[in-house]
Amino acid sequence: METFGNVEALKSSIEKRYQAEIKNAEKDRDKQLAEIAKELKSRLDILESDMKTATNAEVRKAYSMILSEEKLKAKKEFEEKREWLINAVFREAAKKAKDIVHSSGYVDYIKSSMPDEKGLSVVGDSDYYSKFFPGLKVNDDIVGLRFESENVVYDFTLNNIIASKKDILRHEVSRILFS
Repeated sequence: METFGNVEALKSSIEKRYQAEIKNAEKDRDKQLAEIAKELKSRLDILESDMKTATNAEVRKAYSMILSEEKLKAKKEFEEKREWLINAVFREAAKKAKDIVHSSGYVDYIKSSMPDEKGLSVVGDSDYYSKFFPGLKVNDDIVGLRFESENVVYDFTLNNIIASKKDILRHEVSRILFS
């Protein structure tokens, strides 16, 4: 086949036209890639924000749970120490009260509290009480006095007196120690 005219000019014209189309196609491609990159960045930002929000929520939840556990632990430790101190007061009172149960004031208290001691056996922790209560039986396992019959027991032992007053006094001791 034979070509007439300036082949170089024709070739150059075709080349320019296709180069322009290639440049336009490249511009369109770059524009589409930029839009895709922008969309991906937007989605990534949203995902990152959602992850930060979820992570922060988990951190707050974990912090709150740990804080609650620590508060509970501290409260429990305080309650244990508080109970130990209150019981220490009662232990000291019991030690000092041993002197009181061997006093005439204790005997007077018992005599004023007893309706009638006839027909009752008397059990005490020492012979000290025998001058006040004839027929006393000594029992080293108790501190104080106990009166017994078949149906009734009047228990004036130190442990029983402290136990009966402990609930009443516990509040007062706690108020004095911790107010």
